Amino acid sequence: MRTVRSLLPATAAVVLTLTACTQGAAAPAAETSAEPAEEVPTALEVMAPVIEEARNMPVRGDVWNLRTDSAEAWGVGPEDDRYGVYDIYHSETWSWVDEYDIGTGRSEGGEEWGLHAQRTDATTWRLLNEDAWAAWERDGSPVRWEPGPEGERSDIPTQEEDFGEMSGPHPGGWDFGLGTVDHRGLQEASPDPEDLEEMLFPASEPMPDDPVAQGPDGIRHPSTTGGGHEGEEARRFSYVSRSLHLPFPPEVRAGMYTLLAGLPGVRPLEAVRDVSGRPAVGVAYTLDPTDIGTVEHRVLFDPATGWPLSQEHVVVEPAASAADWCEPGDVVKYTLYEFSMWIDGPPL
Repeated sequence: MRTVRSLLPATAAVVLTLTACTQGAAAPAAETSAEPAEEVPTALEVMAPVIEEARNMPVRGDVWNLRTDSAEAWGVGPEDDRYGVYDIYHSETWSWVDEYDIGTGRSEGGEEWGLHAQRTDATTWRLLNEDAWAAWERDGSPVRWEPGPEGERSDIPTQEEDFGEMSGPHPGGWDFGLGTVDHRGLQEASPDPEDLEEMLFPASEPMPDDPVAQGPDGIRHPSTTGGGHEGEEARRFSYVSRSLHLPFPPEVRAGMYTLLAGLPGVRPLEAVRDVSGRPAVGVAYTLDPTDIGTVEHRVLFDPATGWPLSQEHVVVEPAASAADWCEPGDVVKYTLYEFSMWIDGPPL
C-alpha cells in the first residue's frame, strides 16, 4: 500500500497546531478530496440474480438433455517455437428414469433405473489466438497433428471409432463430489447448500489428493492444465463446478449456485463475456500452479435465465515451458453449454 504524505513540512504542521491551541480553538479538520472507496460486490451478491432465475426455471419434461462443446488447447509445432491449437469435442447426453431390463438391455419391462444415453461427434480444431496464424502458415497450414511424443495428448482432431454413434441407454450414476448419485437421487436432493455440501463431501470420505480428470461436460479428456488442485479449497471448487451440468431440479440448482458462490477463494465476475462472446456474470478461482503456469478457472452464467454458459481456464501467467504458445488472457480450456434443458422424451 502506498504511504500518503502530508504536503506540509513537519515544522509548519507543528506551528499551525500550537497556534490553534493558544487561541483556545480546536484545530480545523483537514479537508480531503478523496472519494470513499467503492464497495466491491461479493460473489454471492453478483450471483443473486442468477440464483433467483435458477430457482424459477421451468421444467417441461422429465428427460435432461445437455449439449456441449469442449476444447483443450495444446502447443504444437517445433520445440520452443510452438503455437496453440484447440482440440474440440461436441457431445450430447440424455438422462431420465425408466424401466430397464438388465438382461435384455432394453428400456422396457423390469426395474426402474436412472438411464443415460450419449453421443460424441467427430471432433474439429481451431487455432488458439491470432498470434498462432503466422506459425501455422509457416508449418504448411496443417489440418491434423499426430499424438504428442510423451503421450500426454491424442491426435488433433481426435478420431475414435465410436464417434457419432449413440451409446446407451444404460443404467448409471453421475460423478458427484467424492461419490456418485443417480438421476433419482438428484431429483430428491435437499436444496439447502449445507446439505448439498455434505452430500458432495461426506465427512466419512477422505478428500483425494487430486480430482479425477473429468471435465465439466461429464467426459474424461486429457488435460493441458495438469495440477492446479493441490490444496483442499481448489479441490472443493473443482468438484462443485464440475457438477453444474447435472439434471438438478430448480431449487437444487439454486442451492448448488449458492454453494459455489460461497466457497473460499471465489471472486465475482461482472459484465464479462464467455469464450463464444455471450454476455455473462459468474465467479472465478485462481488454481494452484499448473503445468502451464498460473490459471484462473471461470464459471459463467446467463444472468437473464440462470443457465450455465461456460467453464473456462484462462491463463494469468504462463510458465516458461508454455510461453512460446500461450499468453495471459488466453482461454486454454473450455466447455460451452450450448443447450441444457428438460425435454419430453429420450432420443429413442
